[in-house]
Amino acid sequence: MHASVARSDDPWLVGERCAPGSQDVEGLHIEDLERGTGRTVGRGDTVRVHYKAQSSDGATLHDTRDQELPSEVIIGSTATICGFEKALIGMSAGGQRRVFVPWRLAFGESGRTPDVPPKTDLVFVIDLYVPADTVFSPGAPPVNPATPRPQH
Repeated sequence: MHASVARSDDPWLVGERCAPGSQDVEGLHIEDLERGTGRTVGRGDTVRVHYKAQSSDGATLHDTRDQELPSEVIIGSTATICGFEKALIGMSAGGQRRVFVPWRLAFGESGRTPDVPPKTDLVFVIDLYVPADTVFSPGAPPVNPATPRPQH
């Protein structure tokens, strides 16, 4: 068993969680910038992502690439904002999406102090990497699923 070198429960993404069984996606807009060729994400999957969070006017609020390692998200289990989690479902490894997340599926009425004011819509650009069971070298960039996996 290998230890994960990804960050889990990314504190920047903690916000309005999806209600259990919620199918509410009103206002969530997903655009595939690059379709992945790997496995499709479903509920219960653990994935690694890099993302850039922007305000609707284009200002960058957070970018995980500044911290090298991708964030690890368990669909349905981590404290991840609803709109971000919903955007991952159906995405294929190796893909990139731009997602408009309305404030009620993001940080809600209260926002996220000090970065995000109350009732702020967000835009994420998400890169989905290989499933979390793939081992990375500490400090190495995420593995693109289109490239061969390292042999162990």
